[in-house]
Amino acid sequence: MKLMHNGLKDFLLLEEYIDSGKIGFLSLETSLPQWFINLTQSINNYSVGLQLRRQYRHLAMALRSFKFSDVDTIFIFEVYNQHLLFFMPLLAIMALRGKEVLIGLHGNQQFAITSKIKFLGLLYLKAYLNLFKKLKVVTFEVDDDVLPEKLRLPDKSKYIIPHPIISEAKPKFLPGERLPSNVPIKIGVVGMIRSEKPITEIIDKLQEYVKSSEYQCEFVIGTPFGQKPDYLDQLNVTLYDTTTQEEYIQILTEIDILVIHYEKDRYYYRTSGVISDAASCGCYIIASDYPVIKHQVNWPEKIGSTFSDFNKISNLIDEGIIHIREKGQDNHWLWREGRTAKAIAKVLFPNNYKLDTKVD
Repeated sequence: MKLMHNGLKDFLLLEEYIDSGKIGFLSLETSLPQWFINLTQSINNYSVGLQLRRQYRHLAMALRSFKFSDVDTIFIFEVYNQHLLFFMPLLAIMALRGKEVLIGLHGNQQFAITSKIKFLGLLYLKAYLNLFKKLKVVTFEVDDDVLPEKLRLPDKSKYIIPHPIISEAKPKFLPGERLPSNVPIKIGVVGMIRSEKPITEIIDKLQEYVKSSEYQCEFVIGTPFGQKPDYLDQLNVTLYDTTTQEEYIQILTEIDILVIHYEKDRYYYRTSGVISDAASCGCYIIASDYPVIKHQVNWPEKIGSTFSDFNKISNLIDEGIIHIREKGQDNHWLWREGRTAKAIAKVLFPNNYKLDTKVD
């Protein structure tokens, strides 16, 4: 099954950690009929065509749930609030048939703050959660009490879990191992360069830091070259292509410190997939000081720092380098234990959890 975000694929391991029962997984990433693609692409307004394709995928995903006659739980990876009108009644039918339906919300509550249609979709979802006890939502990291009350979900209808790790991506140093003192510290910015991830000021600060630091450092940027802004080629930094998942994981494994900043109105209540992936690979994280991201880098062990003032970045990098020299990636191995599929299964299926399996 294809996923919108590869960093969520460890959810597919959940069934290994429950004593009985089956889980059926659904993803929006489904093939569209060519005639429908052609039709929607012929519409002059790109946004309208995009929304029609998403609506089709939501309906196709809900209808596929009816094929899961032999499962106990249906886990839905991604939904968009604005496409729930016909989607939720179909899931309610599955709930009435005795299936527990877990709906991954990800950033939907965040987006409902500034979008009226997404806010109305959230209200619609809440109505179904209140009516059908077997409909549940899955949110990441922290409870939604950081949000205005109108955006919060019913307590009885939600599971709060940590963002899963990428189990096959591991820190390069084992517990107890340390970076040799003569090896430069690699400081990096990684991911697609988009408007909600403004990095111009980050780049300036990191270039200044590398020039003036008492530590031997190297500044690198990893981004898909097919979407690389032209101005990156003019910078005095090492560029790495992260078009493929293998390239992306490779550069994250090589970097010692990841620095990342997000726009507040996009990520204040939203996890960062890049942070989760980078931490899985052993990166020390320096990121925006938002409640969800702060939890990501401090629980169950501290693996980084957060900032609200760009002028603090240099000091935080100094602290990060000291942490790396003294503790290596020991904390990252402990951090991973609370974020494995096994640990998440214990939250989602507390009464059906295997006690005799080992956490990887």
